[in-house]
Amino acid sequence: MNQNSVSEEMIYAARNGDKTAMNRLIAALAPAVEKIAGAYADRCSLSRCDLIQEGMLGLLSAVYGYRPDGSAEFKTYSCTCITNRIVSAVRSQLRGKNAPLNSYVPLEDVELSNFEADPQTVVDMQEKIQSIEQKIKAELTKLEREVLELHIAGHNYSYIAATLSINEKSVDNALQRARKKLRED
Repeated sequence: MNQNSVSEEMIYAARNGDKTAMNRLIAALAPAVEKIAGAYADRCSLSRCDLIQEGMLGLLSAVYGYRPDGSAEFKTYSCTCITNRIVSAVRSQLRGKNAPLNSYVPLEDVELSNFEADPQTVVDMQEKIQSIEQKIKAELTKLEREVLELHIAGHNYSYIAATLSINEKSVDNALQRARKKLRED
């Protein structure tokens, strides 16, 4: 099957949940996705497989976003969506925004069975925790402490705002101030 065998009926059926039609669309356009992904494979550290996955997401976007009454054929529209999705992934990766997340070691890879803290390490950690607690009490306002405690407990801005009867922007501002104060030495 090739790109030319894609019909508007197939697109409509795939959009409305017909798995056979979706599989036929994917089979027809997979070579185009692989070709476009291959063109960007050496431009960043994303693997070819990751780029193909991004391209497939672009293809799905094309299936659900295509309007037959538009001025472009589906082939042109889908290639544009695939390219845009891949380019967006490459740009995002090159920005390095998630570099810290990508460089951490997964918790599953850390072997904890042989971990035994020596007494000095335990004492040092306890002193550090006490120091942080004292700094929080001494330098943060009541609102900043309350917001920080709820944030550390895993609550989102909406929940914190509702609990403290303030707006979400105030929650964000309080967290930013607290972070700044706690970073200063």
